Amino acid sequence: MFRTASVIRLHTQQRFNTFVLPFIILAIAFAVVLAIGVIANLSVDDPSQLDGMHEGMRWNGAVWSVLGPLMGFGFTAMLQIFPLSLGLGITRREFAAGTLAVFGIIAALFTTAITVLKSIEQATDGFGLRIRMFDVVYVGMGDWWQTAVQTFLLLLMAMFLGAAVSTVYLRWGQRGLWISLTSLALVPFLVVSIAFVVPGMMEQVFIAVGSVPWIGWMGIVALIGALAAGAWVLLIRRAPVR
Repeated sequence: MFRTASVIRLHTQQRFNTFVLPFIILAIAFAVVLAIGVIANLSVDDPSQLDGMHEGMRWNGAVWSVLGPLMGFGFTAMLQIFPLSLGLGITRREFAAGTLAVFGIIAALFTTAITVLKSIEQATDGFGLRIRMFDVVYVGMGDWWQTAVQTFLLLLMAMFLGAAVSTVYLRWGQRGLWISLTSLALVPFLVVSIAFVVPGMMEQVFIAVGSVPWIGWMGIVALIGALAAGAWVLLIRRAPVR
């Protein structure tokens, strides 16, 4: 237990990179969206003219500017903290447990922030500018608890994917990494290619995707995250220190 706590401290010793930097990047994206909202409001006489913009911004992906730093945190966990932990006598199992705890803490922190900001955005009609930054499809258009669940699962998935990719690199090097990524990319590529070739199939794919309920999408996200976490846990047992 003590060594697991040591892993948590190692992960969070650079508080700026772990906690502050993702919020700065999110704030920059928010400032850009606010600027767009200000310009749009100054260019119209009737706020109802912004209905189209307000509706279209359902697909605004600026909120996921935080995904990059958090996925990068998954890379750092394996490429920097992992060898340091082993050098300090921490076992691989203790490192995995501590890293899992940190991933959960970080995901919960940013989930809380995004959920609160979404509530404020809804209550103020887009911060008084009819914009959408947090009330978007990517974090859920339903109740606040749906946003919390969806955001938490997506953030965890991003960090586990980052950790898994880094562990593949440690285990098999750059060649193994490229082979793994290419193999994974072939699956959606083949599906899309077949859908384009077969008459009417693309339409059926869109219909099928659109008919998946929210709980189904959450199951897909959770499955991807679980597979990434499982691969990471299995590979970490034999991943060499580089």
